[in-house]
Amino acid sequence: MIMAMNICLTNDTFPPTIDGVANAVKNYAVELTAAGHQCTVVTPEYPGVQDNYDFPVIRFPSIDTTSLIGYRLGDPLNPQLTLKLADTDFDLIHTHCPFASMVLGRNLRGALNKPLVFTYHTKYDIEIQKALQSEILQKAAADILVRNISACDEVWAVSHGAGENLRNLGYQGEYIVMPNGVDLPRERVSDTIVHELKQATGSRKTVRCFCSSDV
Repeated sequence: MIMAMNICLTNDTFPPTIDGVANAVKNYAVELTAAGHQCTVVTPEYPGVQDNYDFPVIRFPSIDTTSLIGYRLGDPLNPQLTLKLADTDFDLIHTHCPFASMVLGRNLRGALNKPLVFTYHTKYDIEIQKALQSEILQKAAADILVRNISACDEVWAVSHGAGENLRNLGYQGEYIVMPNGVDLPRERVSDTIVHELKQATGSRKTVRCFCSSDV
């Protein structure tokens, strides 16, 4: 029997911003809550947003940087925020972005002395190149990213490719491949659906389709 945990999830994006990592964090919170764990999402504030979820969402001050990086940048150094979160006495801190959310996660770990896990979702070298034109700034940003990740107690990568990309950035520690799950039943897809798929794609080849629910 797995003991229920009190988990803090941090990320620099969350609905109303929609991207792959924001969706993954929301699904983490939904599935962990449904499994009986207590889960809190901590993410930058957005003007006028209302969070109607079955789990708490704590927003912290942010500035509008959407024209530069596509989302609002949160201020992770707010001391009142750290004190508020420390009162929650989390068992585990799981951050999904190596920038502002990581700084917040590291501060919270210092206050609680609880483990900090990081998941590497995306190829940040590409994101850094998009956001910064200067090679010097790109190198500085990559160095900050690697230092933040190296400070975590455990590092996850969503695939072997993501893990090797992390290595290429300069990370030298260990990582665990932890694939993202899907909320589909584990079963063979019906012959009817396979036939419809072959008709729609014009394929004459044998199609084997399976679904899994490894969330």
